Amino acid sequence: MTYALGRRPPKDAPALHAGRFLRLDTAPAHPTTVDHLSNIRDWALYANDRFGVCGPAATANLRKQVTKYLTDHETSPTLADVFDLYRRSGNPDFDPATGADDNGVDLQTMLEAVHAGGIGGTTCLGFAKVDVANLDEVRASISIFGSLLLGVNLEVAQQTQTTTGLWDCTPSNVWGGHAVLAGRYSSATRGDDIDVITWAEIIGTTDAFWERQVEEAWVVIWPEHLGTAAFQAGVDVAALASDYLALTGRPFPGHVPPQPAPSPVDPADQVLAAALRPWVTEHHVGANHRVQQAAQAWLAAKGL
Repeated sequence: MTYALGRRPPKDAPALHAGRFLRLDTAPAHPTTVDHLSNIRDWALYANDRFGVCGPAATANLRKQVTKYLTDHETSPTLADVFDLYRRSGNPDFDPATGADDNGVDLQTMLEAVHAGGIGGTTCLGFAKVDVANLDEVRASISIFGSLLLGVNLEVAQQTQTTTGLWDCTPSNVWGGHAVLAGRYSSATRGDDIDVITWAEIIGTTDAFWERQVEEAWVVIWPEHLGTAAFQAGVDVAALASDYLALTGRPFPGHVPPQPAPSPVDPADQVLAAALRPWVTEHHVGANHRVQQAAQAWLAAKGL
């Protein structure tokens, strides 16, 4: 079998951040193991062996997964749906007959197309960036929403590792960017931890691979998520709706429960919040990352 890639580098445009609305502190702890993959036996390749449609293919398999697990009525987008999304994501002249305009996608642009025009007749309600360095946030997102879209940087070593079913960090030459669907984790400290779907197969990933080669992760919110026990327990819908309105200028297209009257805001808190908001959206590591997490939690708790 041949393998095609097709993920462009992230464009890093403004986006929702899952850490702002996930209830990691107050919700029941997410399970130590989650499997949202095993009940599906017919993961689709969607011509990703020939074309760089990995992003739309992963999104189509995500729809298959969400509908199976949340409604028990599996709905699969067609190959034509995948090619349609590919064209709307930056390849308007893509022609599978000739391979013309086959240039891959950046995931954020593709998700904007899913939000605007959907895939297979269904539009997502929104999408948010997940902090790949925060495995608690990653696992909570998989537990609550069922899956994550990942952007990974593959190396030549993964060409052989794909046939064995486990991606590990074995430094080698660059292969390229790829998009996959994560939907199972074990919280293992080493070995196979988070499993992904790619090229219609389940591939395990080690912590070392995750730390070095996973570049971006996105949670996608679908109509089927609303009202589920996991969504109600794990998502602060008011915070999500507030951030959605601030980013898009439009109300969140889902039910937002009524909120109690806000307490008076301390002017000093407002000044600090104004200084923090742009800083917490940037990428931080080490001690700065820990302060970033604390600042995000403080902003959310204060409603700022």
